[in-house]
Amino acid sequence: MIVGATGPTGIHLAAALRARGLRVRVCSRSRRSLEKRFSEQQYELVAADARDPAALTTAVEGCDVAFDCIGLPPDQMDQHAVTARHLAEAARRAGARCVQVSSYWAYLPLRTASLNERHPREGGGEWVRHRRAAEDILLEAGAAIVHLPDFFGPDVHTSTIQQPLQEAVAGKTMNWIGSPDVEREYAFIPDAMEIVTRLALCDEAYGDRWIVPGAGPLSGRRLQQIVSDILRRPVKLRSAGMWMLRLVSLFNSDLRGFLQMAPDYMKPLRFDAAKLRALLGDPPVRPYEDSVAATLDWLRRTQSAGS
Repeated sequence: MIVGATGPTGIHLAAALRARGLRVRVCSRSRRSLEKRFSEQQYELVAADARDPAALTTAVEGCDVAFDCIGLPPDQMDQHAVTARHLAEAARRAGARCVQVSSYWAYLPLRTASLNERHPREGGGEWVRHRRAAEDILLEAGAAIVHLPDFFGPDVHTSTIQQPLQEAVAGKTMNWIGSPDVEREYAFIPDAMEIVTRLALCDEAYGDRWIVPGAGPLSGRRLQQIVSDILRRPVKLRSAGMWMLRLVSLFNSDLRGFLQMAPDYMKPLRFDAAKLRALLGDPPVRPYEDSVAATLDWLRRTQSAGS
């Protein structure tokens, strides 16, 4: 069962699980959203609010593994610990295991440019602490905690890399956080969810934390070139430093919340997945040229359908 199934991680995780012939129950607050995203012939659809412990307990019954793919809006970040506690209890009652698909935020602020599971998990802003609290609740319950890089791809609607790709397809200047020459690592969401699926099928994965890698270091400058080559036209890139982010945040409440983490988004970052590779071998990760092309193709089709 996937809780929060209508978000990008849930959508691609469901597809990866079904590709292995597994029965998949998808869960979200809205039955209508589930019907829009999933075929009832391929998936079992269950509407339940993870903030309602009774409804969630009923929804998890009969499942072997419960995946937490819940993504909450900025003004509800404090609810992550609440939903984690409810899911841990629901899984315990059902005799199910848990996998939480989380971000790397719990490790902020960054102390090193290469992030692994031994990096300190202390300090940080309000969003970071809420994410960390939810992870700790589920880890204590024996869950596998999976940390993703910032991701992009089909069905992703906002991220620090998806947004510039949207702007490029729309013929606009790509806005990039920090220096365009700083290299950071990003994950293509279908690849990341294939890795999550493989982890979920390993007994050794549970009760531990796992860093999922992307496709290696990528700078804004290199992304600009990749996108220009794919679109066959020059694409402009504009760097946004802290002063510009603060200015724009005056008119954008979500960005105001993000400012607490913005300095870490301007630092170089790699994901050291040596621990994961020791368990699973080399993960299935496509090069940026291929994954960006697939993302741009989806964005173009989406924009055409909406016009």
